[in-house]
Amino acid sequence: MIVNFLDLRERPYRWKRVCAVVQSASKDNVAEDSDQVTLELGVEIDYAERVGISVRDAVLWAEGMGGMVTLYLYDVDPETAEDEQPL
Repeated sequence: MIVNFLDLRERPYRWKRVCAVVQSASKDNVAEDSDQVTLELGVEIDYAERVGISVRDAVLWAEGMGGMVTLYLYDVDPETAEDEQPL
């Protein structure tokens, strides 16, 4: 479940191909003035990344994670990015 979303793209209107990173929302606990996530039994996502997917697919992918996550969006470098491989 996405509990936080950070769009760190310099090209925010590019939605077809982005780099999506998911991390456990518990890592946000150290941020000043953050809502606190309590760790529970179950899945905790340390780090996962997908490159070259759409913003929509990134949200669907992150929402399907088994724990509370923060979704980060970054630009894809068109010169170095490879096409997304199916899971």
